[in-house]
Amino acid sequence: MAAWRRRRAAAPATGQPGTDPFGDVFLVVDGWGTLRNDYEDLEPLVTDLATRGLSYGVHVVAASVRWTDFRPAIRDLFGSRLELRLGDPSDSVVVKRAVAANVPEQAGRGITAEGLHFLGAQPRVAGLGGETVDLVKAVVAGWAGPPVPRVRLLPPVLPYAELDLAATTGLAFPVGVAEADLRPVVLDFAAEPHFVVFGDAECGKSSFLRALATSIITRFAPEQARVILVDYRRSLMGTIETPHLIGYGAAAPHTAELIESAAGYLQGRIPGPEVTPAQLRSRSWWSGPELFVLVDDYDLVAGGPTNPLRALEEHLPHARDVGLHLVLARRSGGAGRTQYEPIIQRLRELSTAGLVMSGGPEEGALVGQVKASPLPPGRGRLVTRREGVRLVQLAHLPPA
Repeated sequence: MAAWRRRRAAAPATGQPGTDPFGDVFLVVDGWGTLRNDYEDLEPLVTDLATRGLSYGVHVVAASVRWTDFRPAIRDLFGSRLELRLGDPSDSVVVKRAVAANVPEQAGRGITAEGLHFLGAQPRVAGLGGETVDLVKAVVAGWAGPPVPRVRLLPPVLPYAELDLAATTGLAFPVGVAEADLRPVVLDFAAEPHFVVFGDAECGKSSFLRALATSIITRFAPEQARVILVDYRRSLMGTIETPHLIGYGAAAPHTAELIESAAGYLQGRIPGPEVTPAQLRSRSWWSGPELFVLVDDYDLVAGGPTNPLRALEEHLPHARDVGLHLVLARRSGGAGRTQYEPIIQRLRELSTAGLVMSGGPEEGALVGQVKASPLPPGRGRLVTRREGVRLVQLAHLPPA
């Protein structure tokens, strides 16, 4: 980094091309305790930056109410430490308690690791106003160089019309954008045939199912893909009005009839002893449409006297062979107590990909090691075997 800084300082005079325009980067975290409690997934990322960042010109500056908010893994990485007046001087890790207790109760007063008192300067300049924002505006107005790129954020709403369905083919459907690079997020049902969604009311579960159903009927003809909708609250009504729809299960009796009929149809696709290895590899021993079963409010479906989806349980492990794709959406409330419900348990055993949207963390891990947390509508943490955990914004499709 020292050599890089020397080359960068000499670049304006020598006209050296290709110089990094950004220079050193400072990540400032005000309120480390809040980051730990409300954004658990960010703490290991910041710790990793503090561990390796100095080798790349990245500096982490953090502040907290007490030293115990910092785990030892990152606390030992802070080479420079300043300590203001503590609520309890015995919490000091910079100096002894008696020395820490001598810090006056005055804003800006603190003590260094050498036991020397200091007074911090206020971020204000005479003649520029009495607020920090006034100084910031003056610095921005006086800067003549190129501005720093703004941090790109996920949009609060991503209209379904902005998805590029032509960018993918087959059973791979774009469903939103990822926070890390704002690139499209694709669910590939050929690689992972099933999918689960957990989230509270009005978090975007039904919108996700509407968008997925619309993508299916837009890409495939009825002889290529068919859909069964199970929707006890009728939030998906009117989503599919084409021959793609096999049936709409709005109550337990009709849903059981639909699912049992579909299970009987899939039974005929199970390969027998006469199927050759070549046919198994190409999946050519049967022909017909892929079957998508989209279930909204699965807690209502599984909470009845009998679960109509149990008829599909034996086909879930062989989904790729028989062309079955089960997509469940369930409320996150109470989900922790129902992880051993037969269908959910079987999907967990199959390492099914899933999405955890807004909810309470008290339910525990819902997909992989991901817990629910408060999130804006349409946002969730997508968990797949190939990509790991990603924060995504789903495309929004309002009801018909």
